[in-house]
Amino acid sequence: MHKYLLLAIFALAHLSIVHAQAEQIGKITGQVNLENNKAADNATVALHRSTDSVLVKTALPNQEGFFEFENIKAGTYVVAVSQVGYAKFKSATIRIGAQNWTVNLSPIVLTEKVQSLAEVTIEAKKPFIERKLDKLVVNVENSIASAGNSVLEVLERAPGVMVNQESSINLKGKQGVIVMIDGKLSPLSGADLIAYLKGIPASNIATIEIITQPSARYDAAGNAGIINIKFKKDQRQGLNGALTLNYGLGFYSKPSGSTNLNFRKKKWNLFGNYSHAQPQHFTRFYINRKFFDANQDLQSTFDQTSFIKQPISSDNTRFGADYYVNKKTVIGALFNLNWNNSDRNGKTNSLITLPNGQLDYTTRTDILLNENRFNGFGNFNLKHTFDSTGRELTTDIDYGQFSANTFQNINNANYNASNALIAADKLNTDQNGLITVRSLKADYVNPLKNNAKFEAGIKLSIVDSDNDVKFFDVTEETPVLDQSRSNHFIYRENVNAAYVSFAKQFKKFDLQLGLRLEQTSTKGEQLATGEEFSRSYANLFPSFVINRKLSDKHQLSFSYAKRIDRPSYRQLNPFKIFVDPYTYVVGEPTLKPVLTNSYEVNHTFLNKYVTSLSYSSTREVITDIFVQDDLTKISYQIPANLQDFDQVNIGLFIPISIKKWLNSSINGSVYWNQYSSPLQGGNLLNDFTAWDTRINNTVVLGKKGWSAELSGFYQSKNAWGLFIIRNLAQVSSGIQKVSKDKNSTFKLAVSDIFYTNRIAVLVKYQNMDFFTDRTWDSKVATASFTHRFGKNTVTRARQRNSGVEDERRRVG
Repeated sequence: MHKYLLLAIFALAHLSIVHAQAEQIGKITGQVNLENNKAADNATVALHRSTDSVLVKTALPNQEGFFEFENIKAGTYVVAVSQVGYAKFKSATIRIGAQNWTVNLSPIVLTEKVQSLAEVTIEAKKPFIERKLDKLVVNVENSIASAGNSVLEVLERAPGVMVNQESSINLKGKQGVIVMIDGKLSPLSGADLIAYLKGIPASNIATIEIITQPSARYDAAGNAGIINIKFKKDQRQGLNGALTLNYGLGFYSKPSGSTNLNFRKKKWNLFGNYSHAQPQHFTRFYINRKFFDANQDLQSTFDQTSFIKQPISSDNTRFGADYYVNKKTVIGALFNLNWNNSDRNGKTNSLITLPNGQLDYTTRTDILLNENRFNGFGNFNLKHTFDSTGRELTTDIDYGQFSANTFQNINNANYNASNALIAADKLNTDQNGLITVRSLKADYVNPLKNNAKFEAGIKLSIVDSDNDVKFFDVTEETPVLDQSRSNHFIYRENVNAAYVSFAKQFKKFDLQLGLRLEQTSTKGEQLATGEEFSRSYANLFPSFVINRKLSDKHQLSFSYAKRIDRPSYRQLNPFKIFVDPYTYVVGEPTLKPVLTNSYEVNHTFLNKYVTSLSYSSTREVITDIFVQDDLTKISYQIPANLQDFDQVNIGLFIPISIKKWLNSSINGSVYWNQYSSPLQGGNLLNDFTAWDTRINNTVVLGKKGWSAELSGFYQSKNAWGLFIIRNLAQVSSGIQKVSKDKNSTFKLAVSDIFYTNRIAVLVKYQNMDFFTDRTWDSKVATASFTHRFGKNTVTRARQRNSGVEDERRRVG
């Protein structure tokens, strides 16, 4: 399949070259710089007809400030250049025709101009979803329906993202997603990441970026791609800030609030934000399992219903400083701290019936769980620009810790068909975990002549994980340590990486090549049993992207990347976490890393309509499986390396704009997933063709600051490892009023109006035949108020990432 896909791409490219050669074309080129001789790569360059000022086309300068307009018809034109914080530029009249088909403009220099936001009126807002060449951008701060939501709830509505409310985030039907916060990977994974994102109000977030084919500069981890969550940043001079208050009401209340402050003056930029959320959630479970004998004859049926109340208290703070030593050097520090306390007060009732439907016995269980978590990460960084060409060096030093203390109390009682007590037992668990991450990173960028650029970098990281869990039998009221279940697991991982990248712009296409080397050493030990394991391996990760402009209307790109997905620290941890007396979750310390080869083709029409075709091939993919004991009726979930996973995905993005009153976007995909592997004495083959779509509409209601939003998504039935996940959907809406001075915003929104967002899972394999259905407090009405204060003069914000990437994602 790889061969035919490549042949198709090269055939399309060849046809486009022949077509272009048949046309006579005009071209305008130039370069835009700022007063400090730095390239104005954030400027917008527009080409207008000089006769009537009609916009012909726009261009974005590259990192060296170069731009060009191709396929220009004969006529007279004017070039206009603008960038926030700088005076606008307008060229003299330019004539394109038989006497002069190619025009090279003199270098353009933009002069700095401090502007007041009060003088600028922005009529159009960015849509909720934007499709850019290398990523999909979800504009959270422009979404009315996101008012009062958590970041996790917003992620549910992002294209291609599917959230399991208990344990995982998938992208385009694939596991292995990197979640980054402001370019730095989250310190959590699995259930820990889900709990963290539930506690962050969406009002703190500006955008969410979805990157399916990261370059060599990123860590090679993440088979499905990257989700980068970017916090809001205030770019105004002086002291500025904002305050947001939310109150949501579903089955339970969900209050939250956040504030951010930013101070910019001369060489200093100080910033910080704080948020507190105290939502109460619930989860309803229904599980139906069938148990068989050796001849596959039905022996009993297990029906379980659970109601779990989940109050959460979460505090998040982010603060830092940048100091501009001179025009070429800036140093900074950034700190992210999160405290999270949550309870799970669950009551479960299980009915075990015989094949004829007669009740055999009943189990009633109370589970009380309390978790206290803290994660804190600090980043120290330096950026030095050597000269006006853009040659620069950035370095990052990172240190962080994640601690989790969990106490669980399980009270279980069995009753016969006459409701007489048969047996009762009590079990307590006490688990303490500490993960420490250290990282050193350096990146060098060197622009070359003829629109080329060379990049290189290194990274060293060490992660230590220490988890201790103790089980106590308290049936007789006096705690007795259960040595067979208790354990102490210690794990260390060291990753050393280096990469090189080369990019060049040609007349008709752009090219980027990258190669990354990662060497990994791991060592683990179970102190309770004395078992040890170690592994050392090295991998090369090539990547490349080719962008080909076929004409004014059509653009084609082809990309390839090889990536790795290392097991998370929670997946490696062999501890048992009990969901109920019949179900527990356990890790597997012998898990192997997963390698994926991914190919993607994108076609862009009129710079906004995007279609994509991707194919990925994964070997020894890590996915959760279930193991069932028909005799004890106990099932457990454990991660495992399956043999093969293949996916083909076709995507479509359509933005729609009707004058100034309606902005819509339609994002959809059709994909085929296939899992195949020997498993539990059989041969697993689980394949499914699925589809999903997301529609977002924003409507401007008059000219007095009123607007409304209606959005929804649908996900069809699809395959995931051993499981078939049934279809799910959600419709949300909201209304918004912006004050006349633009400083205050009032919102009222309702999420999951028809209460259709639920997870239902089917498994039919070997001796397993079960169905689960989970619902939660997703239908919520929320009122929100935001007020912004401070000066309105704008300066350009500094953008930077830290060195903690893959390590922070996999904590937990």
